[in-house]
Amino acid sequence: MTTTGFVSPEWLGKDGFILEEDGTQIPLHSTKLKGLVSLTCTPPWALHVTWSGASETQEKLKRALTRLHTSVVVVDLGPKALPGLEPPKGWVDVPRHTRQLALNGAFEGTLPKTRIKQARRFERESGTLEIHQNSNGWDDVFKLHLASRDRKGLHAHPKKLEALIKDISCTDWTFCVLARNAQGECIASGGFVILPDHTCIYAFGGQTRSQASGRASVSMLLEAMRHAQKQGCTVFDFGGSQDPGVDRFYAEFGSDVVFMRRWVCTPRWLRWIFPRVWRQWTAPSIHR
Repeated sequence: MTTTGFVSPEWLGKDGFILEEDGTQIPLHSTKLKGLVSLTCTPPWALHVTWSGASETQEKLKRALTRLHTSVVVVDLGPKALPGLEPPKGWVDVPRHTRQLALNGAFEGTLPKTRIKQARRFERESGTLEIHQNSNGWDDVFKLHLASRDRKGLHAHPKKLEALIKDISCTDWTFCVLARNAQGECIASGGFVILPDHTCIYAFGGQTRSQASGRASVSMLLEAMRHAQKQGCTVFDFGGSQDPGVDRFYAEFGSDVVFMRRWVCTPRWLRWIFPRVWRQWTAPSIHR
């Protein structure tokens, strides 16, 4: 059986491994913080892992986590962790969130009219959309993702991201959508991952800074939703964001807040030696 999504060999790479209990697989990544401290964490760009299963299974997974021989653990539980699942003793429980939209048969009819008008205006301005379910187009996804992160002053880990995109771009469970203006320039793009539970996740993306790029992004996301629905997806996950402006943009599609959690286990000295890292790991959801 071929594994897909965050538990696939393409995503895990040489530093990844799987924690499994009762058939539920949790992908993890082994690395070193600042090259010094052993760290086990959710694989990069895989924050919406499917931590699922019955209560007994999730308790088993939790116990297995505590047996890992590592100094630091940072694990994102995803949207399917049971609300009553308590973190291991001494671990920090951090509230996070994503946003999701149900892709029912007539989902476009439920979208806010402003979003539909923006997409139609993009078409009237001779904007075009491309869907690629192979390696084509991912260069634009990579470039615009980096450009958007750079504008916000966020580190993008370009070498790791480029390697990951190269590995997953040819799989049958990923696709990308490009939005081009009348001159043929790509001004918005997105890379999407389809999980076995029929959820499509907006995993990577970005846009240029221009008047038309906002409308292009709306059109790009609508096209991704249509394609995901054709592929059998029933949920579209916007990937969540701690940026209030980006979160508001996702909310204006009519998406619902879905709460998630992150568990962090570190020695006490780490928060004093690496305060910035500690703040990044434990920053709570803006909807807490």
